[in-house]
Amino acid sequence: MKDVLYRSALTVAIMTAIGSGDAYAQSSDKEAVQLDQVSVTAQRREEQIQKTPLSMSVISGPALDRMQIQRVDDVKFTTPNIIIEQNTGTSSGAKIIMRGVGADESMFTNDPAVALYIDDVYIARQNGAMLDLYDVDRIEVLRGPQGTLYGRNATGGAIRYISKKPTGEDKLAFDASAGNLGRLDGRAMFATRIGETLDVSAAVLSRNRDGIMKDLTHDRMVNDQKVVAGRVSLASTWGEASYATLSIDRLRERSTPAWGTPVALDPNTDKVTPKLGSFYRTRTDTLGINDLDQFGVALTNETDFGAFSWRSILHYRELQHHFYMDVDGTEQMRYHLEQDQKQNQRGYEAQFTSQTEGPFSWVAGVFAFKEHNDQPTRNDIFTRGGTNYVKQDTTAYALYAQGDYKFTDKLTFTLGGRYSYENKDFLVRSVKANGDPNYSKALEKSWNRPDWKVLLSYDFNDNVMGYASVTTGFKSGGFNGRGTTYDTVTPVDAETLRAYEVGVKSTLLDNRLRLNADYYRLDYDGIQLTAVNSDGVFVMTNATGALIQGFEVDAQAQLTSKLRVDASIGTIDGEYKDYAAVNAAYFKGRSMKSSPDMQWTLAATYVQPVGNADLVFSGQARHTDEYYQNQDTSRLIMTRANTEYNARISYEPRDANWSVAAWGKNLSNEFSSTGGFDIAGLGIGVIYPNVPRTYGLEFKYRFW
Repeated sequence: MKDVLYRSALTVAIMTAIGSGDAYAQSSDKEAVQLDQVSVTAQRREEQIQKTPLSMSVISGPALDRMQIQRVDDVKFTTPNIIIEQNTGTSSGAKIIMRGVGADESMFTNDPAVALYIDDVYIARQNGAMLDLYDVDRIEVLRGPQGTLYGRNATGGAIRYISKKPTGEDKLAFDASAGNLGRLDGRAMFATRIGETLDVSAAVLSRNRDGIMKDLTHDRMVNDQKVVAGRVSLASTWGEASYATLSIDRLRERSTPAWGTPVALDPNTDKVTPKLGSFYRTRTDTLGINDLDQFGVALTNETDFGAFSWRSILHYRELQHHFYMDVDGTEQMRYHLEQDQKQNQRGYEAQFTSQTEGPFSWVAGVFAFKEHNDQPTRNDIFTRGGTNYVKQDTTAYALYAQGDYKFTDKLTFTLGGRYSYENKDFLVRSVKANGDPNYSKALEKSWNRPDWKVLLSYDFNDNVMGYASVTTGFKSGGFNGRGTTYDTVTPVDAETLRAYEVGVKSTLLDNRLRLNADYYRLDYDGIQLTAVNSDGVFVMTNATGALIQGFEVDAQAQLTSKLRVDASIGTIDGEYKDYAAVNAAYFKGRSMKSSPDMQWTLAATYVQPVGNADLVFSGQARHTDEYYQNQDTSRLIMTRANTEYNARISYEPRDANWSVAAWGKNLSNEFSSTGGFDIAGLGIGVIYPNVPRTYGLEFKYRFW
């Protein structure tokens, strides 16, 4: 660890020295070395990030390309205290955990605890959430519960993707990337104006990569990527003060499932070794299925009424995901899983935002959401198993409001509240392997809860702001949809969380440095924990509570007109509490899963003029301490401490319509486990490896 920190510090020092001469040359021109202003809408109104009193990270503009933010999990290179990995076995499921709060179970009966939004459309499922990013204006990552303005399943935080809006600008552009492991990506973007008011934009994407793991049984490569996606947006003004946007998106994925590799643990050395000689080899007695199709349409309308604005979001989305995987990593049928999920959701949200001058400003809204899931699920344990036909209908409603009152030019008081109601109607019909009825069980339950936020912020001067807040959040209860017996199909109650946060945001050195820090404390109750018992049965319970606390520091520094450095560090100290006496031996002193003690990120961008062009060097490093992947704190499948490095060099002519870049990801070829199963009763111990070193070339061309 010390060596890693030393190398990172040395890298920054060298890069700073390279640009130091330019810094002195620019000392009389302060504008040349200032950071760009960053506007966000995290509180439903546009404001500067340094004037927004909550802990958040934002990636926008050229940084999206230079930091190689291409998929949801790349966001972890910009944010402290976050884990984003593929769910075990799937190529498209996103496991997102912030500050130790989240869910790693992708079954639709277990909701995520970090909310994901695309243009304010809530994405309900983990399956299909590992989105390939394109046509994105910026990404906002909000840490901590967002119970007032976002509400549903945002106990850990929220990630918001804001797409580029059609502007009427004529544009036709194309970019392609090719690299090792058969990487071949293509992306095309088109925009124009039709008539006087109708703006149109369209984008298509194809992302392809060969497999990273060798299936020795079938002599093929698996864990590949085959994705095609497209998006069309239409936008127009209408009436005297209204603006409407219609967006339609479609995605098709035919990647293989993500296979695991069998491993063994040496208890004397605590070393994990691959049973097949490499972490990138597996065996299986099936070819597997992983067919994913998604479709979505959203209509957004904004109207200016003078004293306030009204924004409405109406959406419909559907997902189909047929999935069959081998969990055990052997040529025997120890544990196979098949599921054929069909999901659709529809929702409406209206947001009202004040626009008058004065000490009081407010935001209010209404939220309505309906979701239907239907999924046959089959567990094959040593032999073909029976099928559980699982259905669930979810209805959710909420009313919310938040107001800011400025007592003085420096002191602002914020009070927010949200009332949420959720109903879940669940049915499982179990059929034996021979087709005979096994059992059926119907459950229905509703949950309602008021959440609130109290916040004080104080501007010590124009460049330094402090804030203190107390915020609550909740994730509704549900049912154990993975249960394979009548007795294991059980309900669970809601999770609740109360968060205390104290932070400071500062803009220093004439806007050359943004330095933010916060301390957080989370009182987490009723945690919904999912575990696999020795018979391979998933069991979900409200097992315990927890006290989680830590610090976060993030900084952006424009050291010279050529060199920018971004850095962050976060800590998590989690301790279980409120467990029953019968569970004391299990929870007392045990580390929380998905909670590394420390994470840090470091990124630098250096722009060197070369004639009439810029040569742009960019690199990122991310370190994560070890953390456990399951509730039993198995050291066989845990993620060991690791540091990953990315880099990119681009040649960007200023007056030309093209650019070229060389890129590399995981350059040190660092191995880490992104998940695993340790099921001793079935003789299963497998882990899912990360993507090894990749590199290639990228070319961009704009026709007009």
